[in-house]
Amino acid sequence: MPASGILYGHPVSQPSRSVQWYLDYSGNTTVERKVVDFMIGEQRQPEYVAKFPEKEIPGFEMEDGFCFAESLAILKHVSAGDETMQPQTAKEEAILNEYLGRHYSQVRKFSSDVFVHHLLTKDEEKKQAGLVAIKPQLESYNEKLGKQKYILGDKLTLADFLFAPEVDQMEAVGKEVLAPYQNILKYLERLTTDVKGYKECIGGMRSGLEEMLKMM
Repeated sequence: MPASGILYGHPVSQPSRSVQWYLDYSGNTTVERKVVDFMIGEQRQPEYVAKFPEKEIPGFEMEDGFCFAESLAILKHVSAGDETMQPQTAKEEAILNEYLGRHYSQVRKFSSDVFVHHLLTKDEEKKQAGLVAIKPQLESYNEKLGKQKYILGDKLTLADFLFAPEVDQMEAVGKEVLAPYQNILKYLERLTTDVKGYKECIGGMRSGLEEMLKMM
């Protein structure tokens, strides 16, 4: 049975987009989606803090009222019944876990640094430091994507649902950022045309960014 409950998130939040995209991709209609506008501090409101004391988004509320956060935990929960997302061999599981172990300390950390310091803090020095830090990751995945369709091979996995929303936000920093990585650009275009829900995921981000910039 598909997962059910409530997803709390925001289209400009990369981790929120990862979960939103998977729900759209899988055709899930039993998870309600609620926007938490972090630009006006809704994640700090008492009602939300009572459910998510760390004030994180995305957050997920199960039907019995149990609440938990972290995009990877939510992705694993909502995809638990989807055989296409589960590793079929010990090797596949090891490869997926290797990526998941690195995601938050590498791709997510550095892409977030670039995004935040470009749009929010306007700290050019820190933004450039983020661009330098993420360069080896982009070079590595660009090389891999010259040989395979998706992040871990020729099969869509949870790694793609985490990786793509981090990298696609670089467009907000400037198209020149990803210009040297043509295989990554082709990968993102392939997701747009071939993978259900991704185009809508990107559209939500762009609309959300426009609204965010109007408020700044």
